[in-house]
Amino acid sequence: MQTQLRLFLTATFIDALGSGIWLPFGLLFLVHGQGFGLIEAGTALSTGGLLALATGPLAGAAMDRFGPRALLIAGNLLRLAAFGCYPLLTSAWQVVAVTLVAGVGDRLFWTCNAPMVAALTSGRDAERVLGTQTVGRFAGAGVGAAASAVLPEITSPAAFHLIAYANAATFAVAAVLIRFLPAAARVSEKDSPPGWKAVFADRPYVGFCLTHMCFTLASASKFAVLPILVRDFLHGPQWIAGIAITIGTVTVVFGQHLVIRVLDGYSRTTGLITAAVVFAASFALLIPVTSVPLQVAICLILFTSSTFSIAEAMFAPLSTAAAAGAAPRGAEGRASALFQLSWGLPMALAPAILGGLLSVSGPLLWTCLTATSLLAVPALLGLKKTLPGKPPQRVSA
Repeated sequence: MQTQLRLFLTATFIDALGSGIWLPFGLLFLVHGQGFGLIEAGTALSTGGLLALATGPLAGAAMDRFGPRALLIAGNLLRLAAFGCYPLLTSAWQVVAVTLVAGVGDRLFWTCNAPMVAALTSGRDAERVLGTQTVGRFAGAGVGAAASAVLPEITSPAAFHLIAYANAATFAVAAVLIRFLPAAARVSEKDSPPGWKAVFADRPYVGFCLTHMCFTLASASKFAVLPILVRDFLHGPQWIAGIAITIGTVTVVFGQHLVIRVLDGYSRTTGLITAAVVFAASFALLIPVTSVPLQVAICLILFTSSTFSIAEAMFAPLSTAAAAGAAPRGAEGRASALFQLSWGLPMALAPAILGGLLSVSGPLLWTCLTATSLLAVPALLGLKKTLPGKPPQRVSA
């Protein structure tokens, strides 16, 4: 089992690295590498992403039928094809189509990832595996951000195309590695897995997915509003946002495993409540950020970038592992699809919700985010008995 787990972890680390690289790079690629207009490229990417998000329930049903390994391979092959086609795009509808294919591959990966981790691990090992994947995703985003800063100075489209083809190669390698996992790693072997009724009838699980949306909205805030907050409300230099995001990335990459080790002695519920409180405290510190001197505002933003990231390092692996462990037996794929919707929906709605609140006032935005983060605490306390992942028993001397 340990050999299988290492193989799977290597494959998904490569996968997460490739996905993370493209996150800050996709828009830049279409504008500078393919010659699209900024609005045209952004609209096409968003349209393809939203269409892909709608395929999550189908991915969950397919996983319950065919098992996670087959769907993980399919997801990597879809993204291999999509990224191989990106350098060939010449029209907006082609961007939508290729982004949709890549997005479906992402849905397959994220739907099947946690159930596969749960099948290959026992006890609290799931958090360690998921934490390593989080490091890969943030490291990839850091590489992508660095590339996005350097490549605009390069005029040759070939340089941009090379990034796309290299990204495609990462998904090919990941697919080959997952192919070597035994088919016995399937989560469910039933010929007729239970349907969506079994998932929605599990009220604690549905309640946990709803509660998780508070965390996802908190996580999205720094990417959705920080740049515009700095430019239009603080009238400060854009390096503030860049450094803040860099600090957050470095904090997760180098602190993720330490956070997991510290939380290993506590229940998942305790870890998630701690993350909610850290998020809330961070947002509370930002309530006066638009009314204090710029130097004070900069200090608050840079400090909370670290605390945000510590909270993210807590909640991301803990919540994913808890959802996988609490999923109704036989319907793990559908349950995972519902949980992934609690990731994707707040991320998609965050720019509109947070931007609308910020347009009214900065204090209103940060107060609302403080409140939503604190709302997760009583919800988690109510779910405490249903969430798996107890702290290890200590033997008295």
